[in-house]
Amino acid sequence: MAGYTFLTVHQPSAAAMAVALAGAVGVTAADVDVADESVGHRDWAAVVLCDRMRLAGDLALAWDVHVSPRVEPPPPDEAEAALRLAARLGTTVLHPADGVRPSAYWAATPDGIRTRARVLDGGGGGGMDGDGRPVFTVDAVERAVAQLPWARVERIVEARQDG
Repeated sequence: MAGYTFLTVHQPSAAAMAVALAGAVGVTAADVDVADESVGHRDWAAVVLCDRMRLAGDLALAWDVHVSPRVEPPPPDEAEAALRLAARLGTTVLHPADGVRPSAYWAATPDGIRTRARVLDGGGGGGMDGDGRPVFTVDAVERAVAQLPWARVERIVEARQDG
């Protein structure tokens, strides 16, 4: 089973996420189930399952995506899926980079740019906002990202530079 972990700058609707995920992995929107952490009903027969959780800080949503091994042809790797989702949804999509630091991410922009990013979890209140949502900050990027104008632009050497 393929799995993806994404963070997005914007918060698309569940329906928009289903359509974008379907296009990104090569299935129909009816084959995708997207649910918030508070939703009890799931379509467990769907070949793509996505849990989404609202975030606070610089990022709006965390996505946990599982793609069934029945999907043919096989779905793209996480980097390519992030680029496809960014283009389809018009939002910057971040995914973890290989390496030893949990702050190491790649950012994929709607216009097809991939750049390294440093994502920090935390903030005041033990890493949660007043509504109990995890707080994430995009501290730095290697190339300027229009949807992350507050992030410093600097070289990031936290993880391997491939991905």
